[in-house]
Amino acid sequence: MTWPALVPPTLRAIRWSPVLGAMAAGLAIVGVPAAMSVTLTPDNLAVLLRLATACAAVGLAFLYDDPAKPTTATAPAPAWHGVAIRTAAGITVLAAWWAAALAITIAGAQDGTGDLVPLRAVTLEAAAIGALAPASAVLAWRLAPRGVASTTAAPAVLVALAALAFAPRSAAFFVSVDGPDWTGAHQRLAAVLAAACLTTIVAASPVLPRRPAATRTAAAASGQPAAATAPTRRGRGRR
Repeated sequence: MTWPALVPPTLRAIRWSPVLGAMAAGLAIVGVPAAMSVTLTPDNLAVLLRLATACAAVGLAFLYDDPAKPTTATAPAPAWHGVAIRTAAGITVLAAWWAAALAITIAGAQDGTGDLVPLRAVTLEAAAIGALAPASAVLAWRLAPRGVASTTAAPAVLVALAALAFAPRSAAFFVSVDGPDWTGAHQRLAAVLAAACLTTIVAASPVLPRRPAATRTAAAASGQPAAATAPTRRGRGRR
């Protein structure tokens, strides 16, 4: 199956409702304060953007749910093609969402505080947070026999974000906009982004060993390990 033929069914198979619902919740986090006549500091705006991106990242974990995985494991198209399409769709949706979140935040900021938000730095933060979702979800998808990754990936994203948020002060990832370790924090976030991207690529790689679907199905039906379901050829015995 060629790439163009694989894209439409893959996109239709995605569970878009939890993805878009989480992203809508993220927009509400920045939209409600923007609609109110309250002056927020650049630090407040950065925190709101981080919380909003965390919601979006949890939603992205649902992109990789693929209940049809047991039946498509032997399809002509390699499994990583579908993962690549879902990842590309997630990047596109996240980029559009981030543009909207930034526009709402800057437009709703009072007294010009929106101009003091370092856009490149907060965009790096959003990329690092968002990259945690495919890294967790592709790993979960690869290990889940039924292809349902969100039940593991969504909590994993939250745990990873909590670890970053509560890191020791000497190795903090999220700091004040005018804090002395602003540059160092974003260097560490760049490393998180690179590690998450590498994890996603390696987890989706077709060179990693994987049990054949037919073997898994036979093993599940017999209640025995996969190795025990393989037929053993024996020579003729005495009659």
